[in-house]
Amino acid sequence: MLVGIGGACPAISDKAINYGLQLNLNESAKKPLTTLSIRKQAHAYMQKMIAIGVALGLLGLIGQQQASAQGTVFTYQGKLNQNGVAYTGVAEIAPTLWDAASGGNPIGTNNPTTILVNVSTGLFTASLDFGSSPFVAGAARWLQLGVRTTLGPFTTLSPLQPLTPTPYAIAASYATKGGMATNFTGNLSGDVTGTQSATVVARLAGQSASAVVAGATAANAATAASTPNTIVKRDGSGNFAAGTITAASVAGNGSNLTALSAGNLASGTVPLARLSGITSNQLDAATWQFLVSLASGVPVGMVLIPGGSFTMGDTLNGLTDAKPVTNVFISPFYMDVNLVTWSQWQGVYGYATNHGYTFVNPGAGKGAAHPVQSVNWYDVVKWCNARSEQAGKVPVYYTDVGLTVVYRTGEVAPYANWNVKGYRLPTEAEWERAARGGLAGQRFPWGNLISQTNANYYGATGSYAYDLGPNGNNPLGLLGGAPYTSPVGSFAPNGYGLYDMAGNVYQWCWDWYGTPYAGGTDPRGVSSGSGRVLRGGGWGSLAYFCRAADRNGSGPAFRYFNFGFRSALPPGQ
Repeated sequence: MLVGIGGACPAISDKAINYGLQLNLNESAKKPLTTLSIRKQAHAYMQKMIAIGVALGLLGLIGQQQASAQGTVFTYQGKLNQNGVAYTGVAEIAPTLWDAASGGNPIGTNNPTTILVNVSTGLFTASLDFGSSPFVAGAARWLQLGVRTTLGPFTTLSPLQPLTPTPYAIAASYATKGGMATNFTGNLSGDVTGTQSATVVARLAGQSASAVVAGATAANAATAASTPNTIVKRDGSGNFAAGTITAASVAGNGSNLTALSAGNLASGTVPLARLSGITSNQLDAATWQFLVSLASGVPVGMVLIPGGSFTMGDTLNGLTDAKPVTNVFISPFYMDVNLVTWSQWQGVYGYATNHGYTFVNPGAGKGAAHPVQSVNWYDVVKWCNARSEQAGKVPVYYTDVGLTVVYRTGEVAPYANWNVKGYRLPTEAEWERAARGGLAGQRFPWGNLISQTNANYYGATGSYAYDLGPNGNNPLGLLGGAPYTSPVGSFAPNGYGLYDMAGNVYQWCWDWYGTPYAGGTDPRGVSSGSGRVLRGGGWGSLAYFCRAADRNGSGPAFRYFNFGFRSALPPGQ
């Protein structure tokens, strides 16, 4: 079943089988459509435009008070006319950058490549970002805009619009040479080369540069990476030492907990009042807390999904592709607490593209804390490999059956090495186990009813008795405009501590889409197919498609603005 529907069209469902969009909610009346049909349906709320006239203008950046680099985003405003009349509705624009007013060459593509904009009485505003490269040389640049309101070719508007200087130059974000920088803020990227001394950067976060370097060196020397049950101790003079956690170290804490083992502790600090038998040299003199670091603990940003058996499938609504109900045993694994965010995606993406990875889609996100979306299955699999390599782990996915060539480029069906400890997509069975959060026989991760206080979805209270609404898109998702994603973690977690396991964006899984379910231990789906599994529903989905048992699928090369993912990790890190 394929997914993806704008929230402004409540009469259209986003449930379909094998690249089709289903208009009839009756499971027995499914009619396959093509991927092309999906986009037509998803844009059904746009009005057709016979001829598009345009009056364009650039808005300079205003209101900036700091004399500092402002990044690469600038504001663009235009006006769309239909047969001489100002247009109102939704349009999709495709901005590109050129080196001449006519007869030139394209030198920049916007990130994201296309943008949905709301047009009111002809006027629309969009934030464009071509990065810094096209502007570093300081040469003249022109903007070309493609516009469409229905599926089909973009209408290229002319003439091209010249870009004029703004109060802050984009190139100012990137200093290729410079003297001494004083009192700067923000992040630094790249390497500092040449002969440097501690006085180049005098202080960091109130600490001298020499103290920061000495402390980091001592901390790294105190304990090797991945050493389990390790105590890192720092005294009042900043000296580090290493030891091991034993039951005697933390027994008798005054809260009826005795013989507490290292496995019962989370990473962080433990107040002195909860410990006994601790000597002064094991304490942080500033906070009087015992410093504990468990290298064998839960990976940052993830949660352990316990192993065990559960009932996989639909016990309530007769979903034909979620039958028969199957007993499945899942081994324990870690899963990202949140959907992969736009910020997290960009961090790994930057590493990947500098280390031999190529992606068909750069991805998109409405904000740093919003989920990444508009990513296809191939790209998220390569991203998981890059995340593994960036973290010093062994990648899971390969292009050859011998598992020797790491999957870094192209769009091929990879082979998975299930024995390594790298990041990967969850299997469909793992996803459903995690989504249910320990509950059995419930529609949603929290129970049998859904409302917009539980998840970011499209309410339709007249269609489903278990939908408490209200109707339409979730107000939290509407903030900031389309696409109507919400920041990750905006709603309560399920019983395993996972956020957004229903709604916001659909989540890619490893498996080929196929029926029936495979039971047994750690099933990984059918051996081949035409689409990969998507689970969880999105911001434009009806409550029907946000259920824990609901199954969907899409061609692995297809991307949409409500497709995202989260990654999994085997135990024993």
